[in-house]
Amino acid sequence: MKPASRFLLKFSSGVFALVATTAGAVGPSTSDQPSLYAQHAAIRLAPAEGLQRLSLPWAVLQASRSPGLADVRIFDAQGQVLPMAWAKTAPAAELQRELPLPRFAWPESPASRSGQGELQIRLHSNAEGTLLSVQAGASSVPATAQQSPSGQPATAKTWLLDLSALQSSARADEHISRLSLDWPTRTGGLSTQLRVEASADAQQWQAITEARLLDLPPGIPQSSTNAGFSIKSLSWPLQPNAVALPRYLRLQFDTALSLSRSDITLSRSHPAAAPQQAMVRFDPVAAKPGQAPQWTSDLQGRMAPLALSVPLPEVNSLLNLRLEQRNREDEAWRPVSQFVAWRLLRAGVDSSAPAHTLQAEPARYWRLMGDASAGALAAQPLTLQWQWQAPQLVLLARGAQTPADAAPGLRLSVGREAAAPAARPLVGLIPGYQDGDEFKLPEAQHGALQPQPEPGMKERLAQLAKPEAETLRRGALWAVLILSVVGLGWMARRLLRQTASAESGQR
Repeated sequence: MKPASRFLLKFSSGVFALVATTAGAVGPSTSDQPSLYAQHAAIRLAPAEGLQRLSLPWAVLQASRSPGLADVRIFDAQGQVLPMAWAKTAPAAELQRELPLPRFAWPESPASRSGQGELQIRLHSNAEGTLLSVQAGASSVPATAQQSPSGQPATAKTWLLDLSALQSSARADEHISRLSLDWPTRTGGLSTQLRVEASADAQQWQAITEARLLDLPPGIPQSSTNAGFSIKSLSWPLQPNAVALPRYLRLQFDTALSLSRSDITLSRSHPAAAPQQAMVRFDPVAAKPGQAPQWTSDLQGRMAPLALSVPLPEVNSLLNLRLEQRNREDEAWRPVSQFVAWRLLRAGVDSSAPAHTLQAEPARYWRLMGDASAGALAAQPLTLQWQWQAPQLVLLARGAQTPADAAPGLRLSVGREAAAPAARPLVGLIPGYQDGDEFKLPEAQHGALQPQPEPGMKERLAQLAKPEAETLRRGALWAVLILSVVGLGWMARRLLRQTASAESGQR
């Protein structure tokens, strides 16, 4: 290889290395840092727990500057964003699900009908333990869930319900709360006593409860109304010592019947967070003659009420109100709900309307529209008792191990325009997540919001290498890159000319 070619190759390699270095330098940089957020609050974790729950106060919602609280962040002492997820809406205090149970008519033998001996029952099940049939003794014909041995709908005084499929799918905190049954309507109605027993092996049975079931069709003498009356379900008694669901239930009726439905309701308690309350002032708006009175409030943040009440200042007052909302001052008002607020003296007792429950999207601006019943109240401010549910975060306290000062320097930051959401799905943060798991986590505590301090001289100098100087920095690096490429082209052209001249001189 000629000296000129070797020089050109080495120079090209150097320029390409410079290009790669420059491209990496102007690539994406971490721009999410605590100094970009207007306010912050210190966080103290519960001891010795990696996943924790944090409830956001009213002040955080007011400080947010991005839709959907997208600007909420949890930073550690090094300024790194911690993984987090939004908790779902707090469900009811008890979660329920209803499941159908396979049912089998309990076979009867002559001995059992005459009371001369205990019937020996054989259960035929698959590998998972689910029942396929029930038969009396080894020689009798098995009865399936829906038919008798003759192929007709099964009718029996005793029925077996199979819960074996629930042994693996039911949660450890679930319990039976209700048993619901049904049967074909009888012309003369039905009144029967039901006795319920439970067993783990279909050999030893434990009495659970008894109940009277009724099915009185319309028009029969026993029915108190023309519409008829029925009781086909029973509540399950509380069993403090019960540790698991039984595998089988045995239902014994006074009257033989054909069951067409056998459903069980499983429930589990849930530590739902109690709603919080805040007093919100609505100021009157000057209205033109003939216009309806109105009051408005700026919450300084997007919030939604679960319920609200209007404590009227005067006794024997009544207001017909319409609640409206919007998120920007240039938007049209959207109707939310209508309700009546009253305060009356009744039997010598000063009483007021109960809280009005409603479902609404979060919004910043709210308006109350009244009617002629407002009277003198139209010129007075109204103070509403606002019930709301605080949003909750699930955070991963990465690196926190010591209970005493778990993750020192942990902070909640909020208040950044047009921030990108940083929350991830709950299933990606809580292993094996099931609905309501986040509300079982220990709750971290937060301090009061504080404004982000102005950076000092040291911090301002450090910003030269940070996002505030990103535009200038990128421009300078791209200038170096372009000049390097131009220089490479010029030198390559010059070297090629010199090589051509040398070759022509040798000829």
